Amino acid sequence: MTQTFYGTDLAHVHDVAFGDWAREAAPFVLARLREAGIDEGLVVDLGCGSGIWAAELLDVGYEALGVDGSAEMLVLAEGRAPEAKLVNGSLHDVELPPCAAITALGEAVNYGGPPTLELLFRRAYAALEPNGLLVFDAAAPGREPELHRRARYEGAGWTMDVEAGEDRAERTLTRRIALERDGRSSEEVHVLQLYERDEVVEWLEAAGFDVTCHLSYGAGRQLPGVHVYVATRRQR
Repeated sequence: MTQTFYGTDLAHVHDVAFGDWAREAAPFVLARLREAGIDEGLVVDLGCGSGIWAAELLDVGYEALGVDGSAEMLVLAEGRAPEAKLVNGSLHDVELPPCAAITALGEAVNYGGPPTLELLFRRAYAALEPNGLLVFDAAAPGREPELHRRARYEGAGWTMDVEAGEDRAERTLTRRIALERDGRSSEEVHVLQLYERDEVVEWLEAAGFDVTCHLSYGAGRQLPGVHVYVATRRQR
């Protein structure tokens, strides 16, 4: 079955109601870039969404390439970060150009199985400049501590019901999203692959990175089962 990710209405709701994750992450990631001596150059933002992080990058002098599988998200990103180059496609398939850093905020890497993620790390190593950074977060088993959860979210002109269930044996998280907006109804099912922290570190080190792990983006929120990885490309 072909899955729909972030159609027009869910893209809007994600932007207006859940964009704070990228905003909260921005100071932490910018600080890591500057600590690494990366004060300019191209940053590739995988799973760029509505362009919140890309706009932050442009504002402080970086170039930005945003990649997202949702064309509707990229419409929003074009309006927010018009100077960014935007590509509609999977972060696991897109050609990664030579760059100073690569980021993936908001569980973007969880959309794909382990062999694909290992390959992404190797592709990132090949694209990054010496001492370039790969910064991302990934959900692990325990993302839903109670295994099953229902929640309702509401905003101006919309309501959204989310049923989230975690399969510990398969290490997957399924989110069933039912959305009402301006008299329209839409549904999406998102299945995320969950990764243990130690295996992610092992794959990164095997690809040629030195890695540090964090429980949050600095002063940003700490979410259950989410780890933040800062990976520096070693020179071989």
